Amino acid sequence: MAARGSIGSFSFPSPRGCLSPSSLAGELTRLNRITSLLAGAVFVSLLGTAWLAHLAARRADVLPFVADGGVFGCAVRVLAAPPAPRGEREP
Repeated sequence: MAARGSIGSFSFPSPRGCLSPSSLAGELTRLNRITSLLAGAVFVSLLGTAWLAHLAARRADVLPFVADGGVFGCAVRVLAAPPAPRGEREP
């Protein structure tokens, strides 16, 4: 609870009086550190989420299917790339 400037029957917390510039600068420095810490936590969690999404996509055992109008669709067969013509290099 905030400090009270006066004691009376209705002693609500009184507003802070005049503060020195050095104490206000210290308060702003403290708030700036807290803001930097929170921004860093958000950035690290964003990078962690992107990394976990990448790992999940790489490790997923997914077979491609084509919707052919049926209930389940049909699996896509993976075909090898056609060989490059002789005398030409593959791009």
